[in-house]
Amino acid sequence: MGYRGLRLNWKFNNKTRKLLGFRIERAGEFPNNRGMKASRTLAFFLLSSAIALAQEPASLSSVFNSDAPIEPLAASSASLAFQYVVAHFPYGGGWSTQVMLANSGSQTASGNITFFNEAGASTSVPLSGKGLASSDQFSVSPNDVTTVGAESSARNSGGLQVAWGIVASSQPLNVFSLFDFGPNFPAISGAVGAQSTTAQKVFQFPVLINGEQGYNAGMAIANPNSSTTDVTITVYNSSGSKQGSFQETLQANNQTIFTLTQKMSFSSSLFTGSVAVCATQPIGLVTVGFEGGQAFFTTSVANPSSCPQ
Repeated sequence: MGYRGLRLNWKFNNKTRKLLGFRIERAGEFPNNRGMKASRTLAFFLLSSAIALAQEPASLSSVFNSDAPIEPLAASSASLAFQYVVAHFPYGGGWSTQVMLANSGSQTASGNITFFNEAGASTSVPLSGKGLASSDQFSVSPNDVTTVGAESSARNSGGLQVAWGIVASSQPLNVFSLFDFGPNFPAISGAVGAQSTTAQKVFQFPVLINGEQGYNAGMAIANPNSSTTDVTITVYNSSGSKQGSFQETLQANNQTIFTLTQKMSFSSSLFTGSVAVCATQPIGLVTVGFEGGQAFFTTSVANPSSCPQ
């Protein structure tokens, strides 16, 4: 009778040659006790490697590329290779948020969503059907959609709370966030949805400010990195000339939200232009537009390869 052996399959980045992770696979039948010997050898090798890494913390950054965007602990394996930033997750004070995870692939997507507060600490949010939780596991079958959302009873049970999250998945997903305002629920006063994308260093999008309709534009930005990220926001007018700029500094895992009129001065006449957001490290961003102080909308966001000069 043979024994089923194991094989260690290492995965490296083809360009940088940095180690991304490894996977243990079955390698067929070994005759007699050769498989037992191979399995013991592999177990000893893995144990020795773990001890060696633990004794050499200085080498971890070169092996695991620790300057990359941080991941939730459960998402640190190479099997959860796809990450998306949900830059804004408000609830309470009349607000509620739903995050839709759509899988258009041919394989089941499994993973988790992990939540942080604006100050960067892990935080628990009231999830529908789950109660308070700082993270939630999901499994999305091919062509299926799963929703992770705030408990409806939390909409008006307290003041406004703002969180943000990281979605880590084994397969590509289309992540769509919907947040709405309904202080007299089930009546909804306003709602806006936006796609949650992978972290990027450059964003650019059109804006409208003031005018008869009372437009305004804002954004939520989240820093999913383990170090401080500087973000420069530059506003251009309709002719492409620079209208002004300002900078936001986000500590590790921090999030902030603001409107442009809170940061810059605009005339009361209609301003038409664009905004470029340039960060020193990849960040998450969601845009929010306002019309007449009542209607909410989002805008299409481009990700140029470099920051406009």
